[in-house]
Amino acid sequence: MGYTDEEMQETEKNQSEEYNGEEVKKPAVRGNGMLLIIIQLIVSAVIVTAALIIKLIGGTVHSQAATWFYDNYNNSVFINTADSTIPYTDNIKLKEISTPAPNIIVKENVDITEKLKKDITPPLKEAVITSGFGSRELNGEEQIHKGIDLGADEGTEICAAFDGTVTISMEDPSYGNYVVLSHDDEVKTLYAHCSKLLVKKGDKVKAGDKIALVGATGDADGNHLHFEVLIDGKNIDPSGILEYPTNGAE
Repeated sequence: MGYTDEEMQETEKNQSEEYNGEEVKKPAVRGNGMLLIIIQLIVSAVIVTAALIIKLIGGTVHSQAATWFYDNYNNSVFINTADSTIPYTDNIKLKEISTPAPNIIVKENVDITEKLKKDITPPLKEAVITSGFGSRELNGEEQIHKGIDLGADEGTEICAAFDGTVTISMEDPSYGNYVVLSHDDEVKTLYAHCSKLLVKKGDKVKAGDKIALVGATGDADGNHLHFEVLIDGKNIDPSGILEYPTNGAE
């Protein structure tokens, strides 16, 4: 028996209605869903506004925000385990964080390096270099060592290499207990794996002042001082401005 097109359409309509049972109702939009969207928009606006205000204010607020970001997101003894972040400064001038090739001092910093060599106070009175600056193998992988390791007994006093201000004094999974001092000419020095810190952030120190004690905290396999020198954000080989004997340092 044949059916006309009208009969076929009517049959399909009846079957569809029987299958669905009743008219499909559109779900109502819940009021709390709209409220959540509004709250998210307000929070986003507040965050963006706060960031813009900090940027416009500059000065101490901006510097503290930048320091917090850098301290918490770019700390590592080895450069390839650090986050690929770029710190921002008061004048919004971006400075790339990089480590030059081993034993190579950045050309424009040669004059500063010569001055540091004359003025430096050795951070340890007696020590030997147990691991040098640059490429080295660790756990079967090649790493970039951003400073030198100075072997010494636990509890040995660590001194400030130059006059400066303590910008970091805290604990880190890799550096352990460590201190960073800021000096003139965009110079910074770092002292890591300390057993005890003797200064806090904001302290003013003179060259030779005691700032910490040698230890093996953080990512260290023995008592030593991990010592770094940075000029304008770039690491240089500290052995170029210090005179310590070596003990199989690579």
